[in-house]
Amino acid sequence: MSDTSSKSELLVKISPSIVIFTFLFIASIWLAMQIQAIIFMTFISYIISVGLNKGIDKLESKFKLHRIFGVLIVYSLFISTISLFLAFIFPPLIKEISNLFTNAQLPSVFQSELENFEVNFSSIKGLLDTFGTSVNTAFTIISTTFSGAFVAITTMVVSLYFSLEKPRLIKDLAKLLDHGKEEAIKSFFHEVDNQLGNWIRGEIILMSAIGLMTFLGLIVLKIPYALPLAIIAGILEIVPNIGPIFSAIPAIAVAFLTFGWPGAMTTAVLYLIIQQLENNLIVPKIMKTNVDINPLVSILGILIGAELFGVIGALLAVPIFIVARTVFSTWKRYLKD
Repeated sequence: MSDTSSKSELLVKISPSIVIFTFLFIASIWLAMQIQAIIFMTFISYIISVGLNKGIDKLESKFKLHRIFGVLIVYSLFISTISLFLAFIFPPLIKEISNLFTNAQLPSVFQSELENFEVNFSSIKGLLDTFGTSVNTAFTIISTTFSGAFVAITTMVVSLYFSLEKPRLIKDLAKLLDHGKEEAIKSFFHEVDNQLGNWIRGEIILMSAIGLMTFLGLIVLKIPYALPLAIIAGILEIVPNIGPIFSAIPAIAVAFLTFGWPGAMTTAVLYLIIQQLENNLIVPKIMKTNVDINPLVSILGILIGAELFGVIGALLAVPIFIVARTVFSTWKRYLKD
C-alpha cells in the first residue's frame, strides 16, 4: 500500500466578465487620478450650485419666476458679493501682510550675519543667477494668474449649468438608471441639497461671524495685523475644536511681540471668550439645521484629504463625506424597496 497521499486539485474558473470588470475598475481609477483636477473643479461647481439652489428654488416656487431668471438673479448677487468682498478686503490685507514682513524683526543671529555681510564674486553670481531667472519667474506668475482666473470662470459656468439644468439632469439620470426610480432619485438630490446646502450656508455664516468678532476684538485691543489674523480665525473655523486653538497662536504671538505678556494674556482671553460664545450661542443658533457630523470624523477626514490631495482635499473632505453618506443611506433604502 502506497504511503503517498492523494492530492486534490482545486480548479478556479474566472469568468470573462470578472476580468473585464477588474480591468475597467483599474482603468477608471487610473483615469480618475489623471483628471483629478477636473473632478475637483466639477465637485466645487456642484457645491456652489447646492449652496445657491435654496434661493433659486424659493424664487421659482414663491415668486413664480422661471428657473433661468432665478438662476441669473441669484448668481449675479453671489458674484457681486464676492467681488465686493475682494475689492474691500484684499487691498488692506495685502498692505498689512506687506507691513508684517517689512517690520518683522529677524533674530539677532541673522542680524549680525547681515551686518558682517561682504559683497564678493559668489554673491554677485547669485544675484546674476536670480536676475537671469526673473523672466521665467514673471512668466510663471502671469501664467498662473491667468490659469487661476480661467479655472474660476469655468467653475462658475459649470455651477450655473448645474443649477439651470438640475430638473433635466434628474430626469436624465432616472432614465439612465431605472425608469421606475425617478422619485427616489429626486428624493436623493433633495436630501443632498438639504444636508450639503445647510452645511455650506452654516459654515459660511459661522466663519464670517467668528472672523468679524475676532477682527473687532483685536481692533479694540489695538493688536496689529488684525485683518489677516481675523481671516485666519474665520478660515480655521472649518476645522472643529482644534481650528480655534490654532488660530489663536499667531494672534497671541503678535500680541506678545508688540505688548509683551499683558498683551498676550489679554489676546488669549479674547479668543477664549469668542470660543465660548461660539460653542454656547453661535453654533446652536446657526448650525441647528446642519447635518450631524462627528467632530472626530470631520478632523480625520480633513487630515486624510490634506495628506492625499493637499489644501483642496482638506476643504472638500467634509462635503465629500456628506455626499457619500447620503449615497449610502439612499442605496440602503433602494435595497429595502
